[in-house]
Amino acid sequence: MKELYCVIGNPIAHSLSPVMHTALLEQNHLNASYVPFLIEKQNFKPAIEGMKALGVSGFNVTSPFKEVVLPFLDALDSEAKACGAVNTVVARNGRWIGYNTDGVGFLQGLESIRKITETDQILILGAGGASKAIFHALMHHTNAKVTVANRTFEKAVKMVAGTAHRAISLAEAESQITDFTIVIQTTSSGLTKENEALPIRLHDVTAGTIVSDIIYNPAETPFLKEAKAYGAVTQNGLPMFVNQAAIAFELWTGIEADRDLMRNIVLKQLGGK
Repeated sequence: MKELYCVIGNPIAHSLSPVMHTALLEQNHLNASYVPFLIEKQNFKPAIEGMKALGVSGFNVTSPFKEVVLPFLDALDSEAKACGAVNTVVARNGRWIGYNTDGVGFLQGLESIRKITETDQILILGAGGASKAIFHALMHHTNAKVTVANRTFEKAVKMVAGTAHRAISLAEAESQITDFTIVIQTTSSGLTKENEALPIRLHDVTAGTIVSDIIYNPAETPFLKEAKAYGAVTQNGLPMFVNQAAIAFELWTGIEADRDLMRNIVLKQLGGK
């Protein structure tokens, strides 16, 4: 019987997950399809119940449902439990298990530049869902010291509560920028066209600092442009996007994902940016 995989969200038309996963399914000659499902918030419960009745083999979850889906799952992996959000669901023996592959996917991309060590001082800008996933991945898989800065300071404080890591204001982050070896931009400000609207200015960043922005379209955000101008090593969100999807595919199928194929598919869709 043909297996069904999907991605749910709202909006969903922009998602490049279907082209990536379809390419992987075809490459591995799997009798399966991967499709996008647009779900209206008020119809979420019947839609999810319908997916369970249809026997979907697995699905991805994107905004705004990464937290809404939690009550419908039978179990959570440690990453999903830690950050309170799910982006991948695996159907196994009649049970739905929730995973969060965003944080580990990001970390794999970051460590393609160099290995993270205990001497690293990492600054995360933002305290939203992606930030939480990245924070917990760094906390669980590295010994680096992490600082979270957010426009609403209380959210940053809440995110690091109970850990050995710290929260600061955006103004403090800007004034202390020379202390950090890695800066990770997770806010929507990465899409701004005006440098004045950036979460912090980077004029004092130390040359060689790794500066990452989780946005991959455009390939170089204003934040990354400014970082590069001051000598930083920059990385956009494409590695995170590809890696989180690859991990999901591997959880569903047990087959290693061809990440080069996935990356090339995305770049082709973006017009080679």
